Amino acid sequence: MDILQAVLPGMAAALFLWGAAVCVRRLFWPDLEVPAPSPACKGEYVRVLAACLCAGLCFITLFSVCALRQYPGQGLAAAVQRFFGQNIDSNSYVGLAQYGYGTGSSELWPEQTVQIVFFPLFPALLRVVSLGGRLPLHLAGFLLQIPLFCWAGTALYALLRRNYGPGAARWALAFLLAAPGALFFFTPMTESLFLALSVSFFLALEKDRPAAAGWLGLLAALCRSPGALLAGAAAAWYILCWRREKSAPRPAALWPVAAPALGLGMYLLLNWRVYGNWFQFAVYQKEHWHQGPGFFTDTVRYHLDYFASWWAGGNRAGALFISLAAVCTILCSLVLLALTAKKLAVHHLAYGLAYLAFTMGATWLLSAPRYAEGLFLLPAALALTARRRATRWLVLAVLAVLGAVYTVEFIRHGPIY
Repeated sequence: MDILQAVLPGMAAALFLWGAAVCVRRLFWPDLEVPAPSPACKGEYVRVLAACLCAGLCFITLFSVCALRQYPGQGLAAAVQRFFGQNIDSNSYVGLAQYGYGTGSSELWPEQTVQIVFFPLFPALLRVVSLGGRLPLHLAGFLLQIPLFCWAGTALYALLRRNYGPGAARWALAFLLAAPGALFFFTPMTESLFLALSVSFFLALEKDRPAAAGWLGLLAALCRSPGALLAGAAAAWYILCWRREKSAPRPAALWPVAAPALGLGMYLLLNWRVYGNWFQFAVYQKEHWHQGPGFFTDTVRYHLDYFASWWAGGNRAGALFISLAAVCTILCSLVLLALTAKKLAVHHLAYGLAYLAFTMGATWLLSAPRYAEGLFLLPAALALTARRRATRWLVLAVLAVLGAVYTVEFIRHGPIY
């Protein structure tokens, strides 16, 4: 284990630096010939939408049946509330939708004070679709995931088809749905919404719709903290356009760059309005969850340490589904980006590297597979790496098996966060 703790973090750093070096080189010395995207027929998007709807209905049905079986006689709304309320953060989003943010002197539900660590967009949307809380909030948040994922999946296909071709786009969507973290797209949390907003941001940016891109980026930053990274992706896109076309971007280009940062600023303003501290969320993350910013190389190192100690102490589930999953997710993600660094769109690659460094660098990372699902670039990189049809089927089968094991452990309320 000591050897792995020395080698694997160094490998992760080397992979990241390679990808970053290729990204910088391609950004400032870009390829001048860029193939135009081929037009898609309406039937393609109908089939993609049907596939997303089918996947959503399968997951929703599975979770509903399991909830009713585990909590019989309580009705679907109550069963769903208890089913999702054990391990994941759905209770926090539902509580914010019902009561909002509050301080210790005015708490309306347990631990309301520390819930500022959760961003406000999804609770606000949940309150709207539940008619101000008159419908069961857990159930509304659960069923809302179907249209959200249909939006996310269709936009994802459109973006990847535009940049990497229809074959890669189809396989990428299949890989996304088969991967272990796919189950979180259908829980009452932010995964489907964030994916839909971030992918749609890139689509609007590439179609030269800066106003739409800016608003989507602002909303993404109000959904989850990595949404602020879209500002850097927009800056990379406009630098690339400037280097290719030898002309300065229009003033309208400032909005997609500034809007995600503005969204993060609005969240910080919310912290100040409620607590009088712009960074109160960081205080609670540190005090309540022992969470703070760090380096993904340290994440690899400490999770190898936890894996050894948990396995020796009999906590096999934690060792496998938290620590081993985190190490494998980080290394596999970096390997994929390194292998495809010369094939991926440069602004996609810049965003992917920043996203991985930010999300996987937490000082106490519990949810690596879930965070990885929020990065649309990973299934695309996998599709570009596995070029042969037989290889793609093999990869899909492996992912499906891992996804099934991960989902079963989630249903059993194991350490899946």
